[in-house]
Amino acid sequence: MEDCVFCKMFTGEVETRKVYEGRDVIGVVDTFPMFGQGQCVVMHRRHVAQFYDLEDEELTQLFVGVKAVARKIREAFGATHVSVYSRGMRISNHSHILVYPSTGEGPMDKIMGGIVDILAVRGVSPTLLDEIAEKIRTA
Repeated sequence: MEDCVFCKMFTGEVETRKVYEGRDVIGVVDTFPMFGQGQCVVMHRRHVAQFYDLEDEELTQLFVGVKAVARKIREAFGATHVSVYSRGMRISNHSHILVYPSTGEGPMDKIMGGIVDILAVRGVSPTLLDEIAEKIRTA
């Protein structure tokens, strides 16, 4: 797609700071990180909207790249955890996975910690969990 910034990264039309390169996958330092320093974007060459639109082999390639970038981030930043995020709204026309260090100190760590605390107190009934599981299984 001629207007897709990610496609232009693969062709070299847009400058990137590559940290990983596989057969059809690249990982680059995110120039507009949402979750903090060290955030990277891992993407497959094929132009699809969401990661689940990729073929199984392509998806495998993508997540091999995610794993490699996550390990590099863990080492580079001494992160206790490395998180991944995929929503597809910032660049909605090309599937990508955000990979970022998580030390328990960043803004997203605090937000997620608060959400987990709220959900732990609230709980979900076994009946509702059964309904949710059945809805997903039969979709």
